[in-house]
Amino acid sequence: MHRIVVSGYYGFGNLGDEAILATIVQQLGERCELVVLSANPAQTEAAFGVRAVPRLDLKAIARELRGASLFLSGGGGLMQDVTGPVSVPYYGGLMTIARLLGVPNMVFGQGVGPLGQSISRMLTRFAFSSAKALTVRDQASYDLLRELGIRSDRLKLTADPVLCLEGAPAERIDEIAASIGIEPGVPTIAVALRPWHTWYERQFKVLTSALTQIAVEADAQVVLLPFQLPGDERITEELRACLEYRPEGRHPRVAQLTTPLSPAEMMGLIGRMDLVVGMRLHALIMAAASGVPALGLVYDPKVAHLCSQWNFPAVPSLSDLDDARSFEDLLRSAWNAREASAALMVGVSEAWRAKARMNFEVIESLLGLKPAASPVDAPTTGV
Repeated sequence: MHRIVVSGYYGFGNLGDEAILATIVQQLGERCELVVLSANPAQTEAAFGVRAVPRLDLKAIARELRGASLFLSGGGGLMQDVTGPVSVPYYGGLMTIARLLGVPNMVFGQGVGPLGQSISRMLTRFAFSSAKALTVRDQASYDLLRELGIRSDRLKLTADPVLCLEGAPAERIDEIAASIGIEPGVPTIAVALRPWHTWYERQFKVLTSALTQIAVEADAQVVLLPFQLPGDERITEELRACLEYRPEGRHPRVAQLTTPLSPAEMMGLIGRMDLVVGMRLHALIMAAASGVPALGLVYDPKVAHLCSQWNFPAVPSLSDLDDARSFEDLLRSAWNAREASAALMVGVSEAWRAKARMNFEVIESLLGLKPAASPVDAPTTGV
């Protein structure tokens, strides 16, 4: 059985990255031996049933690579220097170690950039130039790598692997919905925020005011879905407090997730929503996979790229939330168009899921694996 060593932002409790790993395990776990580089190996092993080693233990990583058929870098937004100077040399360095040990590299479903520093661009070009194959999840990443000189014959434009993730069984989603107070038969607006340095009181008030107005008008429930715990709980609690601190009769019903879900559970829960308002990229990706309309709050180019791919309406930046009337109109328009939008997404979802499946087809080709027995069924939408 082929061993694949998998590198990414795994073991940090970020549901988006954990969803990428869950998809890899669903697609390859029965056909390959997977070894994951993780910040929390014990948790990764327990959650996914794979072997894991500490992501900073170079001796353990080298030991696993010596018996490996492939080093998989990704998915996710690994090669970028927005969050700091460490990511590019770390992930690129691992690819170099694999190459020196004679293990083929594959860049898997990544979103590349922004790369603001010339050293970041140089290191990315050096690391990626030795990859046997590269798949990227958006056009901007493809264009950036071509600009860096990566050959087009090894580079494929695909889609985020999480579009292939299967949701948890309906019975389990029923249990979760009941446990967090989602009322059966009531329309739902899910909100997935994250902390960011450009959140200011003015923007937050505009967001909560518009959510309150639309939810009260539609007699809808607002469902708060943190995607990283710990991490997102403070901004989620602040949002709940602002939504509930309203004059009598003018505050919406609110449900809040307070404990982590598995990626499959979150996929299934988002599939029950009527509209998703999200900063978190994979909240929007899960909505897209489930045929649920969404509205993006852009804090990073990757969110803008995703919204463009799916024709989701979006606020171009958090500073644009200064315009209260404009955002309320945008949210109302997205809500009123939700059924028509969901109908239009059906065929689009299938096409993008096929593109996401191409990430795994490249692995199958590199390793000579038989194709998966059947395509992943689309999760059921609650719209």
